[in-house]
Amino acid sequence: MSTQADQQPENYPLPEPRIVPRPEHAISRDNIDPDALKVLYRLHRAGFTAYLVGGGVRDLLLGKKPKDFDVGTDARPGQVRNLFRNSRVIGRRFRLVQVFFQRNKIVEVSTFRRASDPDEDLVLQANNTFGSPAEDALRRDLTINAMFYNIADFSIVDYVGGMDDLKAGLIRAVGDPKIRFHRDPVRVMRAVRHAARTGFQLTSETRQAVEDFRCELAVCPSSRIRDELMRDLAGGAAAPWLELAHQTKILYSLLPGLEKYYGQPDSHARAQAACNLAAIDQAVAAGAPPDDAVIVCAFLWPALEALAASQPFEEGRAGRGQWIGFVRDALPELTAPVAFAKRVIERACQLAAVMSFPRFAEPGQRLPKRVTEKGYFPMAQDLATVIGLRLEPGDENDAPQQARAKRRRPRRRRKRPGGNGSQAA
Repeated sequence: MSTQADQQPENYPLPEPRIVPRPEHAISRDNIDPDALKVLYRLHRAGFTAYLVGGGVRDLLLGKKPKDFDVGTDARPGQVRNLFRNSRVIGRRFRLVQVFFQRNKIVEVSTFRRASDPDEDLVLQANNTFGSPAEDALRRDLTINAMFYNIADFSIVDYVGGMDDLKAGLIRAVGDPKIRFHRDPVRVMRAVRHAARTGFQLTSETRQAVEDFRCELAVCPSSRIRDELMRDLAGGAAAPWLELAHQTKILYSLLPGLEKYYGQPDSHARAQAACNLAAIDQAVAAGAPPDDAVIVCAFLWPALEALAASQPFEEGRAGRGQWIGFVRDALPELTAPVAFAKRVIERACQLAAVMSFPRFAEPGQRLPKRVTEKGYFPMAQDLATVIGLRLEPGDENDAPQQARAKRRRPRRRRKRPGGNGSQAA
């Protein structure tokens, strides 16, 4: 049966790679995960091409520690599966192999693939049959993510000019950015994310394509958008991402409800959101990333407060009750149409509800035990720290002792049978 790859023109031009030998780049095997090296070496010894691919190569060249080490090869999934007993084949749109190691570590191995026919004008087309390393590089999103590390001779294999862009500090789409982003609009999010994480500049053509095709994010599956957005917020560079997402307006393609509050050039709410996200970034850098619900709530908190400013809240306990109802209505509206997990939104509502106590505190009031004993109270403390509120269990322990002490009811004395001093007859 004929495939798209079979139908692709035979004279489709493929670039010659730039080979950067080991003495001319900074990647050392000492910085590559030992289990990823085992996978690379076993594939190589079995006679297959074996490359470290994608973001792992980029991060190593930048002197960073990669989160993942992915492997590309010309071995088919079944052949990889036969080489590694501790593996499984996954995927429908394109199959890849997961190789399992101790401590829940997974090294993903994908067969080199090629993109669909370049003449097709489809969004999210069913791309990808097996191809060559050059074809695999040409189907990737950004040049700095399309370089390979060859375990055979420890060289960098660069088909797309990624090394030059890495040195120049540029984020550039592979090929024509208009075609690249039209075929998979999620790539506009990735372009902005990598610009924020690296501090690199989007090339003029890539930035223009980001702005032109951001509206096509609406055709992408909501689960992909949610996952990509959480990577932006929890990846350690959320504060610079927010500013760049505002400038390119992809923020308002994702969350149109935020434009009213964050969209102005001198928006105080956006500046406060950036401060909140900077605190999240610091926690991530320290190896203590907050829960997703804390991150989402901190990101949306300035918009929530701006929206609350137009609402009439009573004082004290009545105001707290109104706030809880307000939060449960407002937070889902601000996150639409992104389909955040229900667990995350429910927890975010609970955390925001706890903030009613510092917002509507009465003199001498203590935090109720029913609140401080909640399992999510430590998360609420994390959120309070990020947004600048005090929520310590002992905040209100300065109340008078007599007000804190429980009043004991007088004990009633029970009458004994035959009482009143009477004698039995």
